[in-house]
Amino acid sequence: MVNKRQIAKKAIMATPIGAKIKLLKILLICLVISFFMIPVLMIMLFAPTGNQDEHGEMSCKGGDVENNGIAVFEKNAKGGALEGKTEDIVKISKKHDVPPNLFLAIVASESQWGKGVNATKQKNPLSVMGAGTIHDSSFPTIDKGLEAGAKNLQDLYISEGLDTPKKIGPKYAPTEGATNDPTGMNNNWIPTVERIMKQLSGSEATCESSTKGKKMKFNGKLPKWSNDNPGKGNLYTAGQCTWYAFGIRQKMGKPVSTYWHDAHKWNDRAKSEGYKVNEKPEPGALFIAEQSAGGHDSHYGHVAVVIGVSDGGKKFRISEMNWEGEYKVNERDLTMTEGYSFIHDKE
Repeated sequence: MVNKRQIAKKAIMATPIGAKIKLLKILLICLVISFFMIPVLMIMLFAPTGNQDEHGEMSCKGGDVENNGIAVFEKNAKGGALEGKTEDIVKISKKHDVPPNLFLAIVASESQWGKGVNATKQKNPLSVMGAGTIHDSSFPTIDKGLEAGAKNLQDLYISEGLDTPKKIGPKYAPTEGATNDPTGMNNNWIPTVERIMKQLSGSEATCESSTKGKKMKFNGKLPKWSNDNPGKGNLYTAGQCTWYAFGIRQKMGKPVSTYWHDAHKWNDRAKSEGYKVNEKPEPGALFIAEQSAGGHDSHYGHVAVVIGVSDGGKKFRISEMNWEGEYKVNERDLTMTEGYSFIHDKE
């Protein structure tokens, strides 16, 4: 028996109109597939990978400021941008796990108790730096500036074990090579913050990392590198050896300071922050070449990451940037010579 309905349907599908109907069906199917596949692709693209930074969480106890400390801060802040903000500042410090007495003291020192231009005009009471200069675009509110300052302290200082004025000072207010301190005011930063902390009479704070006591091991394989993702808080000049060394160490779960300046200065700065520095190469350690040592740059020196050691430590292999050109990563074999040193984990 002939199915007239099917014959009519086939006849229509053979016409230009039928072709359009087919195309619309295909498009509809593609849209349905896309609707279900896009979330899956998003999960695949943004899911955590094995090459993510491995930072231990840092938590602080103590450092609370009693009523008399709050009164001291309020008295000194009167008439400035921070008047009446003391309790808010304490809340912000606790939110970002920064000891309140330390945070209040740094805020007071940096902003002249809220009366400095950085607080009254820029709303940036902690002088948060960006690209090597004080944040050019002022924060919309003083609270936003305080939040940025607390986050900066946690991410770049407290999380690295720098939790006292003496430990924070050399990095936060360096007395050497600081382009924003022509009059040498940074020399007074540590004693000033310590003096204000005593005025506030806060309890003593202790900060501990979840990785404390655990030596981070390097398995010999470097994480994948991308010039588009040079590491969180990387303030070194893009494309240079320092920029790569900072970023790759962070990705290895062995972060170092973003304020160690030129490569040949890294070993001394690292030693002052408690890192073990010697002339013994070790996989995962930072290799430092002094100015002109081994044919390296006569002004900046050089820094790289050790990825292998042989011949009883007399020879070693490094991964580096800017030996073959800016932004270029390469590997080289070197032989120990005078002027070479290595930065290991903290002692």
